[in-house]
Amino acid sequence: MRRSTVILLIICLLLGVLVWYMQQPGNPIKMALATGTATPSSSGILIDPNKGPIGLISIQDANGKTVKIDKTSGKWIVTTNRDEPADQDLAESAAGQALSLTIVKQFDTAPDPAGTGLDKPVYTITVKLADGSMFLFNLGKVTVTESGYYVSTQNGTVYILSKNDVDTFVHNFIEPPVLKTATPPPTPGTETPAPGATSTVSSTATTVP
Repeated sequence: MRRSTVILLIICLLLGVLVWYMQQPGNPIKMALATGTATPSSSGILIDPNKGPIGLISIQDANGKTVKIDKTSGKWIVTTNRDEPADQDLAESAAGQALSLTIVKQFDTAPDPAGTGLDKPVYTITVKLADGSMFLFNLGKVTVTESGYYVSTQNGTVYILSKNDVDTFVHNFIEPPVLKTATPPPTPGTETPAPGATSTVSSTATTVP
């Protein structure tokens, strides 16, 4: 038998084995190909901007600490350990950031939760929309390229969101938009003497006739 014929038979045999193996459930090659399949979202934004404006944002970390930015009363209020007046401009900006989270990829098949950090989310975020509905999503790890974060929504869909967008939005948890009151300036003419200083008072002698 000629060498070329033998090589051809070996190649055909290997291809047959590969086809058989690919048809077996749970094989690593098939799972890896499925995991890596991603298609762009039709809208390109995680939360449909047409469903705004937003009335409440709740961000909870893995330890249970929660920051809420709420406009139920008509004005934005920040809740951490207690309710505090919010800087209205900063709170409104946070709501706008939630409606601007850009999708980099949308996965047709959800990746391994342990690999994306979605089995133990860094943050769980809830957003209340204008119609009263709630949009919930979990924030996982940064991608290998450090260009985005893995995110899963309440219906199980997994996305990669723009890292810059997420970092800007999550900063509202790290530094909540609480209204800062200005510190009043010191009153002029009330200098406090240094410790141990002796006050010198000049007196005018009066001569009694």
